[in-house]
Amino acid sequence: MMRSELGIDIEHDVNIHLENRKESRYFFAFIWLLYAVVYMTKNCYNGAMAGIVEAGILTKSQTGLITSVFYLLYAPMQIVGGKAADKYSPEKLIKVGLIGAALANLVIYLNQNYYVMMGAWAFNAVIQFGVWPSVFKIISSQLVRSDRKTMIFYISFAGSMGLLLSYMVAAMLPDWRMNFSVSAAVLAVFAIALHIYEKHLNPLMKWDRVAVKSAAGTAGVQTNLSTFKLFLFSGFFVMAFVHFLRGIIGQVVTSLSPVMLMESYENVPAYMGNLLNLLVVGAGIAGTLLMKLVLYPKYIRSEAKGVLLTLVVALPCALILRGIGSINIAQAVLSLCGISLLSSAGTLLNTYFTANYVKYGKNGLAAGISNSLSALGFMANSYGMLKISEVSGWRAVMDANVVLVILAVVLTVVVVWQCMKFKEKYE
Repeated sequence: MMRSELGIDIEHDVNIHLENRKESRYFFAFIWLLYAVVYMTKNCYNGAMAGIVEAGILTKSQTGLITSVFYLLYAPMQIVGGKAADKYSPEKLIKVGLIGAALANLVIYLNQNYYVMMGAWAFNAVIQFGVWPSVFKIISSQLVRSDRKTMIFYISFAGSMGLLLSYMVAAMLPDWRMNFSVSAAVLAVFAIALHIYEKHLNPLMKWDRVAVKSAAGTAGVQTNLSTFKLFLFSGFFVMAFVHFLRGIIGQVVTSLSPVMLMESYENVPAYMGNLLNLLVVGAGIAGTLLMKLVLYPKYIRSEAKGVLLTLVVALPCALILRGIGSINIAQAVLSLCGISLLSSAGTLLNTYFTANYVKYGKNGLAAGISNSLSALGFMANSYGMLKISEVSGWRAVMDANVVLVILAVVLTVVVVWQCMKFKEKYE
């Protein structure tokens, strides 16, 4: 008997969606919380870093290397996850990631051997291959159609909330190891909750009535473009690289600020560094809200031009931070907040840019590639920038950040040009 005769099973079926708006919004709220928790647990090491360094458990470069190995493996696996999310049940892929991540966190809580921690975090990177592409697939394909663009906006700052939670938890817990026990527990709870929730959603899901056959069938775009040419000519590949650079720029201020402030200012201990970083992360959330509720699409209608604007405005903040340690701490924190705000605003615009590929049936792959490049940016930050800080100090890190902002500005100008040419020729 065919599956259509048996009914929809979320664990197996892909081309399905909700048409009940109330249930769709409940499901989105659950997915939002789930992804915020996943993002929080991915940043365990960043949240615990100041405590680990202060206690002398690991050096900054050792902690950074563990995080770098995570993203070195996580990045290519996101492309695999993107392809998988377009072909297999995104809910099943998410559960696999949650269960595996819970086990990895539990191992680190129980054993603090450097190589065990390295191995467990590497496994965590691999097992989460399908989480973000699947979350994006659900939001852009399975929710009620009229809500999808709005929900893409809301999911864009779930990561900022997860990062905020990671530093709040780190500041409140008496022992850095408890970061991992808490993470293991909440991941396991969400895996069980998702499995139960699926049973409720199965009878509410509907089959997609029209499968996407070609770009011409949806937006009048030429049909003879391969996936590679589509991504190349439309500016997606260059924008993904810009996302990589913004990953470094944004992570320098959101993940390294506690250690940077602690080491640059004598009156800032580890816990105070974490508390001040809450302002930096909070500015990131404000940036997402500002972009959607005020600027986009009322004043900023082109995602690429909007990203360019955020980078140009971030440059003065990056220049001020070249004086970290000699400028007063209020100036430093305000400049860090400025870059965080602008980086998050740019991330939202990048998410909308990625969502443009829904009509081609390539939204899972586009999300995977974009997240892969972002992960590589996290990796370069976690090890490369920390290594620079150990060898040459935090001012050298801020000098490097200025160079990255300028490079990102130049490349985004290229994206704007590519988008204009693509629209003229293919749409």
